Amino acid sequence: MTAKTKHTLKLLFGNLVNNNIAIEGAKTLPWWVATLMFVIGSFLPVIPIMVNASKTKGQDFVSSYTYSYDQGLVTCGVELKNEDLYKFEVQDGKLIGSHRENTADPFAIMESTWVENKDLTPIATYNTVVEGKTERSLNVYYTDRPLSGKVNSVNSLINDISKLKYVLGTEEIYNAEVHTEVDAKKGVYTPSYLVLHKGGLYSTIYKTGTTSAVKSTYAGLDWKHADFTDLLERVTTVEGKEINLNDKTYVEASFNNWKAIFNDSYINQRVKTFWMNSGLYYGIYLVLGVFMGLMIFLLTRGKANPNRGLTFWITTKISWIACVAPAILAMIVGFFWSMAAGLGFIVLFGLRIMWLSMRSLSPQQ
Repeated sequence: MTAKTKHTLKLLFGNLVNNNIAIEGAKTLPWWVATLMFVIGSFLPVIPIMVNASKTKGQDFVSSYTYSYDQGLVTCGVELKNEDLYKFEVQDGKLIGSHRENTADPFAIMESTWVENKDLTPIATYNTVVEGKTERSLNVYYTDRPLSGKVNSVNSLINDISKLKYVLGTEEIYNAEVHTEVDAKKGVYTPSYLVLHKGGLYSTIYKTGTTSAVKSTYAGLDWKHADFTDLLERVTTVEGKEINLNDKTYVEASFNNWKAIFNDSYINQRVKTFWMNSGLYYGIYLVLGVFMGLMIFLLTRGKANPNRGLTFWITTKISWIACVAPAILAMIVGFFWSMAAGLGFIVLFGLRIMWLSMRSLSPQQ
């Protein structure tokens, strides 16, 4: 190994722990080496973000305590199936809802459900008994509203549903003019809900007896990955089991059917989230590398600073080379602490540049 090769390796790896070597590397290494280190260094902390996004499932919002959401969802599915007044079929990647008034009538497709806010009336409900009092635990809705629009969109329906409050200890919808004796903040609650939409799923779980949402999801923009045609048949059918809401194993298996649907309908959204989050953070990190170079340039402009001769291009290369060490640390932290995956690199990179500027580029050296 030649002396030049050894020196190059020293500059490439020594900068991980030595600020002076990072500065020397910026002055002597070819521009493409610094650029390559910056491109790779900025990508490393994105890896745990990509991994976390790829592991996300539609069922994640029901992975913890469900506040009777599981029992409610299974019960509503079974009741809709047994009543045989609603039918939900996947056709051409969309969920088409049909309804009839009694079992002797033919099914009619539910269209323009937003007219007179008909879709604000639940198609199925589930109640629980809390301290001897019956309360609404879950509402299930169906709508064919468009995804966008200020008035009749899905978002406007979700907003209306979220604003619905019930009187605590009852299943009555709260009305300020009627329930004058009820505390509008402490005397009301909001039930969990599931909205079946022709283009996907919307659901929010609320803590029992409160207006505090626990988790929510929007599982997908279409039903193209659905492995079924009849939704109610899919969620209520459990191999080797008769429909029995008193059988815990049946309820668990039926709820797993629902979770499988959440996962399938979330696939497209997961892919979009994967690329959006990865691209967003990678773009932020690339801009951050240039910004840190500008910070070094400005910090060395003092008249008494012996490094005031450093050009903006050199200080930018210092930033690019110095980013590798915090990038490696941020990647490791991101794998063990997913919540810190996004901000970890920003914090560690900022600390590295601050340390470098104060110890190796300050007027007093």
